[in-house]
Amino acid sequence: MSTTTWKPELAPASTYLFRARMSLKAAIHKRHQFRLMLCGHKAVESGAACLVFMVQGQLGRATLGHFLIASKTGVLTVFPLLGITLTRHARHFANRWMSAIFVGACAFFADAVIHESHYPGAYTEALFTAAGAFALSIILSYTALGKRIDRLAESFLHRE
Repeated sequence: MSTTTWKPELAPASTYLFRARMSLKAAIHKRHQFRLMLCGHKAVESGAACLVFMVQGQLGRATLGHFLIASKTGVLTVFPLLGITLTRHARHFANRWMSAIFVGACAFFADAVIHESHYPGAYTEALFTAAGAFALSIILSYTALGKRIDRLAESFLHRE
């Protein structure tokens, strides 16, 4: 009768990946997890809204240039949001409506700065992009990902 011992060099790769993921998750504080999720999530929302309105709803006409401009708009949108999460006002992101208002306002300014309007009026497209980012933020807050972000945002409601 032989006894087998666990040898790390014989462990499957999935075990290592699982342990690495768990240690990474433990190393990143919930507030930082929220910041990472917020930045990615809101950048995609505002970038998607920008892209749709830039090509006037005809997504088949979207080019790489359109995607790059929309990406810039998305990234520029999240800089003020990230800055707010570093202050005591970050607790407002726990409310989906306040979060959507912040995203809409930041998307308006980002879109106005990045490119000119493709509609009549200097800021018409920026206004449409802001409304689209606001609507996407509200809609996506009711999904499973949105609920997860809300749980992470609760870390700002309690003082440590």
